[in-house]
Amino acid sequence: MKQLNEKRFLYLLNRSNKLRKEVAILKNELSNVIEKHDVLTVDEVIQIYKISRSTFDRYVKKGLKINQPCRNGRISVNRVELEKFLQKK
Repeated sequence: MKQLNEKRFLYLLNRSNKLRKEVAILKNELSNVIEKHDVLTVDEVIQIYKISRSTFDRYVKKGLKINQPCRNGRISVNRVELEKFLQKK
């Protein structure tokens, strides 16, 4: 029984180490994607920062600067401005 518990522990330890490495890789990839895009669409902001559309709309009402070239046009956000807004909040 003791040997079975040791095997289970070693398995879980190895699995958790693998998951940590995978998370680190995903974080690195995400940071690379964020750095490449200076301007983000609303959908990209929602996906990257894991917020809802209503939360995004509240941020805009609270002063987040957006770019919208024409009245019903595509909304974009400068990544630097978004980071500043989120840090100030």
